[in-house]
Amino acid sequence: MKYFAFLLILMTSCKLDRDKTVDREKFSFKTGDDTELFFKNVRQSYYDLEENKVAKMNVFRYEDRIKEAGHPLLNLAIVVNYTRDEAYLLVEPNEMLRDQDKVKIFWKAEQNQQGEIILENYNREGMLEFASQVYEAMLKRAGFKVEIHGAKVPVLQDPTEREAFRITVADYYRLTRIY
Repeated sequence: MKYFAFLLILMTSCKLDRDKTVDREKFSFKTGDDTELFFKNVRQSYYDLEENKVAKMNVFRYEDRIKEAGHPLLNLAIVVNYTRDEAYLLVEPNEMLRDQDKVKIFWKAEQNQQGEIILENYNREGMLEFASQVYEAMLKRAGFKVEIHGAKVPVLQDPTEREAFRITVADYYRLTRIY
């Protein structure tokens, strides 16, 4: 019986972010020594590292992300500024979306839940809010379409794309104590 209880606790604790809500009041770009240490020792091995020594920043991209595709991609990167103890979430669309002034996402979930998510401000606040809204819709099991030159094209349909997006946001939230 105690093995069953242990197994149950282990299985439910592994889904750290699946049912959590995002508290906008906790949005901060500050990292702590403890969260940086956790990221470096536990999570960093799942990411490709790009060191920018001139800017004194490290860029982490989830290693299992889809890097190239013939359809729109929305990848994320975690940018860590160690000199300021800050981290930023960077939205990295592929070529199909880069030439647009804004990224406009339409989402639809079960029970007629739907909405629009727009990325117009490519600053740290705008990208964090955009990624958070996509993340919240993703937790509702929403389907996504992106507007490209007036047409709605599916995006974040592949389970690998969705999981890379979800994991990166969850790791960022832990790094900046949103979770």
